[in-house]
Amino acid sequence: MKKLLLIALTIPNFVLAEDFKLVCEGEESTFRNDVLENTSKATRTLQVKDDLIVIDAMTYKSKTFDYGAIKGSSKYVKDDTQIVLETTQVSNECDTALMNVKLNRSSGMIETASKRIGACDGSSFTTSSKFMGKCCLLYTSPSPRDR
Repeated sequence: MKKLLLIALTIPNFVLAEDFKLVCEGEESTFRNDVLENTSKATRTLQVKDDLIVIDAMTYKSKTFDYGAIKGSSKYVKDDTQIVLETTQVSNECDTALMNVKLNRSSGMIETASKRIGACDGSSFTTSSKFMGKCCLLYTSPSPRDR
């Protein structure tokens, strides 16, 4: 019983962490006009904080934006069981980019889907990618109460 308790205390658990960094390894499939083009092994890095998430050096948080030619919104939710990110961006009212990320905090399984629908030049095309993998904790920052 003592060994089990020791193991439970020494294994980092990102379910309880406030801010943490993950490395997710898995498989990514890319599509063009809904036809599979390629499948390969891929790695994603995530830095998770209470109000934002950084995925491969791109920062996302809940907000709505309007920069004239580029409009969109993103919704970021972090709770005890999962982390969810949903983004939508429209450029020049004819090019749309969508992204969804779902991370199960207890299993470490991640699933992402991104899609770009282009029609600005008169031709219509769709590119998309799907990533599925398993995330491992790199480090956690101390909680404010531990500082």
